[in-house]
Amino acid sequence: MTLIPIMSIFLSNFIHLWIMMEINTIILIATMSIYMKKFKSTMNFFIIQSFSSLMLIFLLMSKNNFITNNFIINSLFMLVFSLKMGLFPFHFWPPLINKNINWMLILMMSTSQKLIPLLIFSMFINQIMNNQIMYMMLLISIMSSAISTIMNIYEMNLKKIMTFSSTNHLSWMIMIIMYNLSMLLFYFIIYSMSMIFLCLIFNKFNINTINSISKIQLFNFKKINFFINLNLLIISALPPFITFIMKINILKILIENNSILSSFMLTMLSIFTLIFYMNIIIKMNMLNLMKIKFYKFNLFNTKFNFSSILYLSILSLTFMFHTYLFIY
Repeated sequence: MTLIPIMSIFLSNFIHLWIMMEINTIILIATMSIYMKKFKSTMNFFIIQSFSSLMLIFLLMSKNNFITNNFIINSLFMLVFSLKMGLFPFHFWPPLINKNINWMLILMMSTSQKLIPLLIFSMFINQIMNNQIMYMMLLISIMSSAISTIMNIYEMNLKKIMTFSSTNHLSWMIMIIMYNLSMLLFYFIIYSMSMIFLCLIFNKFNINTINSISKIQLFNFKKINFFINLNLLIISALPPFITFIMKINILKILIENNSILSSFMLTMLSIFTLIFYMNIIIKMNMLNLMKIKFYKFNLFNTKFNFSSILYLSILSLTFMFHTYLFIY
C-alpha cells in the first residue's frame, strides 16, 4: 500500500499514474471489506472513487482535443479532483466514512490515498494554468480550510477531527501545488509521519473521542504522552515546528504571486485550527494538571485555559508575520 504511492512519484504519464491510483484504491477497498463490519461505508467509498476515476480517465483521454482551451472542461476537472480527495464542495463524504472505520484505514485514506491524485493534479495544473483556474483553486483551498475549521470547533469524535485536519492540510498543499512540487512533497511527508504515529497510538489504545484521549494518562506512559503532544503540535503548525516553517514559506510564495488576500485568510483560519488542537492537548493532559497542588477545576480555570489558548494563537499569528518579514 505504501510502495505504490512512492513508485508513482517517479512516473510522468497521466495514464500510468491513473493505473497506479486505481491499484491503490482497489487495495484500500479490499482492506476495508476485510476489516469493516459495516458494508455501507465500503460501498459508499467504492461508488465515490469509481465515479471520480471514470470521470478522470475520460478527461485525461480527451485532454488533447479540448481540455487546454475549454473552461467548462477544466472546471469539471477541478470538481472531479475535489470529489476524489474530499475537498470543497464535496467535503462531506470523508468524515461520514472515516467515523465508521478503524485508525489504520483512516491513516491510509489520509496519506497514501491522497498522494497520487495530488501528483496527477500537479501535472494537470502545469499544463493548463491560467487566471480562471488559479482563482478556482484558491476558492477550493480557502473554502476547504474554512469548512474543516468550522466543523472541528464543537466536534468530539477524534476520527472526524483528524479527517477535517487532513482536509485542512490538504488545502495548504493545493495552494502550493501550482508553484512548488518539491515543497508539496516535503509537506506531505512531514504530515504523513505525524499521522502514522498518532493513528498507531490511537488504534493501540482504542481512542475515538476527545474525552477518551486522557486514558493514556491512566497507564502512565509518559514517553508516549510526550510524543503524542509533540506530533499534535507539529500538525497544528505551532511555532517553531517544521510545519509552521512550511506554512511560512507557502505564505511567502503566495504573497510574492500577489495572493495577499488568500494568504491572509489562510493565516486567520490557522489560528482557529490551533485552538482546537490545543484543546485536545489540554484534555489529554488533564490528569497531570489535576495533580498540581493548586490546580482546581472550576469556572475560573476553564476561562483561564480558553484565554491561554486564544492568547497563544494570537501570539502565533504575530510570530508568523514577524517570521515572514524576517525571511522576506
